[in-house]
Amino acid sequence: MKHSLPLHYTALLLLSIFVPIATSSASNLGRPNILFIVSDDHGWGDLPSNWDDTEVQMPRLDALANGGIRFTDYHTVPLCGPSRACMFTGQYSSENGMWRGPGSQELGSSGYRGIKRDVKMLSEHLSETGYKTGAFGKWHMGELPGEVPNDRGFDEFRGFLKGAHSYWMNDKSKMMRNREPDRVEGHATELFTEWAESFIRENASSDEPFFCYLAYNAVHGPLRTKESQKASAPKAWVDKALDRGVSFLRSDYVAILEHMDYNIGKLVDLLDELGIAENTLIVFVSDNGACSMEDDTSGTFPGNVGPFQGGKGGTYQGGLSVPFLMNWKGRLPQGTVSDDEVMHADIFSTLLDAARIPIPTMNGKNPVRGMSLMPHALSQGKTSIPERTMILELRGNIGLRRGDYKLWAKINSERANWDEHVAELQNTDLSLFDLSKDLAEQNDLRTQLPEVYASLKEELINHFANINAEYPLADHSSSSRETKPTAQKPAPKPSPAQSRPSRSPEQLFKIRDQNGNGFLSLEEYIGDPTNRNVPAITKRFNRFDTTQDGKLTLEELKNAGQ
Repeated sequence: MKHSLPLHYTALLLLSIFVPIATSSASNLGRPNILFIVSDDHGWGDLPSNWDDTEVQMPRLDALANGGIRFTDYHTVPLCGPSRACMFTGQYSSENGMWRGPGSQELGSSGYRGIKRDVKMLSEHLSETGYKTGAFGKWHMGELPGEVPNDRGFDEFRGFLKGAHSYWMNDKSKMMRNREPDRVEGHATELFTEWAESFIRENASSDEPFFCYLAYNAVHGPLRTKESQKASAPKAWVDKALDRGVSFLRSDYVAILEHMDYNIGKLVDLLDELGIAENTLIVFVSDNGACSMEDDTSGTFPGNVGPFQGGKGGTYQGGLSVPFLMNWKGRLPQGTVSDDEVMHADIFSTLLDAARIPIPTMNGKNPVRGMSLMPHALSQGKTSIPERTMILELRGNIGLRRGDYKLWAKINSERANWDEHVAELQNTDLSLFDLSKDLAEQNDLRTQLPEVYASLKEELINHFANINAEYPLADHSSSSRETKPTAQKPAPKPSPAQSRPSRSPEQLFKIRDQNGNGFLSLEEYIGDPTNRNVPAITKRFNRFDTTQDGKLTLEELKNAGQ
């Protein structure tokens, strides 16, 4: 005699057959774990799947690229700190505050360099929505109170704060574990991998997804380029490179990259071992272009920039173009190669989108520039990325990319005084290249394509003329961390000689209101017109003057965000 099951049991049985049982709430929500790996000074031409003419062998990264999507036309800022800040904020370095590498100047002082405190970083977004967050390796996004990883959304940090470190760890190494010194011994690449592995194992079975940020210092210097120096890669890896004919000058560089590739493979295998590979998005990218011997501005390290000219520190394509790939087992179509133009800020938007976090339109008082690459990647590149303008800037080295055209300039401007940038650009003949025909940027088309040149130059000038350069003096972070940021020291009182980015609206108003009548005339707002873009400043004044009475009140200045 057959017995029929109660209706609700029948329904459960059918669900168990047709719907896989989720192992965590993260799976139910469709929120993946994220393993975000960043290499350092890794040239575009030293990812074998990008460029055949390299001695470097990276089978694990090539496998990730072939099993997911590889982007051949990715753009970044050509320096470590600014590039990372762009990836973590979705903005240009001219907007997020990290216009150069982080400095020692305190918040509120002239020349301060750091991510603005009202700008929310990727790690903070993820932490606030339930992700377990860990950062391992190189930070280089600030080491002052309020800037370190534990102040910026990370539950756990192990690594170093500055821009460079020896690969071999000993008692003198400047490693940190959260906020305390960390005495360790071993090789940096192996230690960073081990720490990331422990974090992943600990959180693999959690009810919440994890965000593991693994920032290798490979392949940043110090590198051995002379016989008298010690190799930075383990001897076995150097010998392996030398034995197959790699030159001595390239051997340490090649060995470090191949050692990193091997360690990345260990983490990929770990995801399979733990059964979480299909719920883990892997993103790999280099921070900036390689230090190339062919480029005098980049030092003497033997990086490979492929078909491009230039390297780290400059805005020719050799400094801007780096390896970039994404892999999500079972989700992203395999073998996609995208030639669409993408950039650093897209990583911010892409990872938020993957985590089902709404992408903000603004971050602080400047726009979010990145767009999610997930629709493009999931469609195997069939969903196109709209043509847009990308602006890359470092110490007066400027590159603007729109479609096939690239505008390039080197102006005399070291500090983040964007009015000076505008004045310099107006009086400078820039170079115009067609990258569809001239990857090496050899043929200047400025006089041959005057309309294209004028349009791009106007767009570039308008960008710098309209940046909100204010650095908030208060920490506006809304992150509810258990460990609170260390209190800031009182900011020094600014003097009239200080530059614009470090002043509050009240300070700006007091300095500019020379007659003390409680209003700013146009002349007071402009100040000394020497080498300043007076038309752009006048336009800004008229926009802020909401009553159109020819004078600004403090309230109008505040409402304008100045």
